[in-house]
Amino acid sequence: MGSAVGFCAPLLRLATVLLGCVAILWGTFAFPIFWREAPLERIAQRVIFQENFKLDALLERAPAVEIVEAEAPCRPIALHSAAVIRLRLVEQTISIGETTEIDDRLDALKHSVVDALSCSPADSFLWLVLFWVENTRNGFSPDNLKYLRMSYELGPNEGWIILKRNGIALALYEQLPPDLAETAVDEFVRLLSNGFVRDASTIFTGPGWRIRNILLPKLKSVAEGTREAFARTVYDDGYDVDVPGVLRPDQRQHH
Repeated sequence: MGSAVGFCAPLLRLATVLLGCVAILWGTFAFPIFWREAPLERIAQRVIFQENFKLDALLERAPAVEIVEAEAPCRPIALHSAAVIRLRLVEQTISIGETTEIDDRLDALKHSVVDALSCSPADSFLWLVLFWVENTRNGFSPDNLKYLRMSYELGPNEGWIILKRNGIALALYEQLPPDLAETAVDEFVRLLSNGFVRDASTIFTGPGWRIRNILLPKLKSVAEGTREAFARTVYDDGYDVDVPGVLRPDQRQHH
């Protein structure tokens, strides 16, 4: 018994040393990656939550984004973050009318999204971005609808994705097949039902305004208090509409 213990003890010490070496090697490899990618992930989260970034601030992160995209290991969060930052970079470029840079940045965004999807094909937000990129680069094509379908199938209920997706879908309502058109309208109702009153109002008075006669009757299923809050927000923004079950300001004066 004693000899067996004496024989095993060196093996245990050797295993401990080997594990320690592996941990050191892993740390040497992983920590530089972590410190490089962590700021990108934080920026991507802030972008997702609609925090404003100046174009110059995003461009400063471009080298780090390129390094993440060029590295071989598949790290879904890092590639997702890179694609989100590139998306905001394109949006900012479009908003300030920097026409000479738009095509190159759209191409870079598409490559980033495709690479990220190859690593994480269940990312519904990236499918939505791919749909938007293809429509923005080349104009709407029915063939692009497969990307929108993937976004709905893989992430039907994520609130922050709905905020981005619903406006894009309603802006193309007339080009959508009946099932996707119905899905987009139901998504708008769900957005409002979940309490995103200001966001729903912005979508309604923006891309949804053309189809307000389709959207408004669907609001009957929304809780009365939420409908009233939505109506007040729309009225305060200067739009005069009849929200089901809610008196307009001029009608309230007679009650």
